[in-house]
Amino acid sequence: MHLPDNAVQNLESGKLYTRAQVITFLKNNSPSLRDGSYQWTLGELLEAGKIVRTGYNSYTLPQEKLLPSYSPDYSELAGELMIKTAELYPHVQFVVFETILLNEFLNHLIAQNTIFVQVQKDVSAFVFRALQEKGYPHLLYKPSQKEFLFYWTRNCIVVCDMISESPLSVKRPHELVIEKMLVDLYCDKLLRSLYSSAEYPDILKQAFAAYQIDRLRMFRYARRRNKETEIRQLLDAVS
Repeated sequence: MHLPDNAVQNLESGKLYTRAQVITFLKNNSPSLRDGSYQWTLGELLEAGKIVRTGYNSYTLPQEKLLPSYSPDYSELAGELMIKTAELYPHVQFVVFETILLNEFLNHLIAQNTIFVQVQKDVSAFVFRALQEKGYPHLLYKPSQKEFLFYWTRNCIVVCDMISESPLSVKRPHELVIEKMLVDLYCDKLLRSLYSSAEYPDILKQAFAAYQIDRLRMFRYARRRNKETEIRQLLDAVS
């Protein structure tokens, strides 16, 4: 069957569509096809590169230039903490984030680094004690904002609970994925105290311009943190 020339007509560049929405567009543009042909046409569009899958049930038109995936450039201390924690607790889910990673997106740079080891809730206290026994200085365990500001020092290490259903990297499960970072920066009160919240919209804009970002994955996590509507509105305002 010949692929219709107008198969992707009226699809907007940069916009995400569900499978059902793409099928509806195909039916509107080529109403003479049989119902079963639209599923076949969608497969042909994917194979021909005229439409691309960006995540589960998410499709868009191909970009002229494929953006790279985000890969955090960790400091030596953060990398060491990641390796050590994985050695101590090889089957535990955790993610390492440090504030200097934000400097790529901020106008007012963060000079003094803070490292967060976010650990699955039932194990975080054990990880804290283990790192303490290994002699790591400047450790804090789930501090309040007031406690953090009082006890903070350079290269402070904060061990805290990781939000359940956090998006994680399959290949590098302890490295921060950008969808989680963008949501946590808005939702976590402690993280929001470490940079000017007025810069958050620009962080979103720069991140989406520089890297591949799975919007569905990001919004699913934002929904988990009860901030999906707010983050959607902020992203729409800068898109």
